[in-house]
Amino acid sequence: MSLTVEWTRGRGQLVVSVSGEVDAGSSPRLQEGIAAAHAADEPPSPTLVLDLDRVEFLDSAGLAVLVETASDCHKAGQELRLVATGRAVLNQLKLTGLDQIFTVLDAVPAAPAN
Repeated sequence: MSLTVEWTRGRGQLVVSVSGEVDAGSSPRLQEGIAAAHAADEPPSPTLVLDLDRVEFLDSAGLAVLVETASDCHKAGQELRLVATGRAVLNQLKLTGLDQIFTVLDAVPAAPAN
């Protein structure tokens, strides 16, 4: 299955939705998609939500993109949240201990009201 990356902006958050398989071959597209979403997010949202609920496979290359994204968010003063309920992502996060590092949610949070 191919990888798709789409994003939307809401009040206070940038939501990047990912679907498909994230592996060594597709992880550069994920990285590019996140970078494009960040570039379009002006002014920058205080929160980046990566919606990984439709990810069917995630390997170490995909995990590396998540860690790099977390580092970029930290440097920019942006909060990163992951949405993950599927085994493909949760198992990898738990296996690597990243579930203790990332904020993992069950659903995309509603955009805060102003």
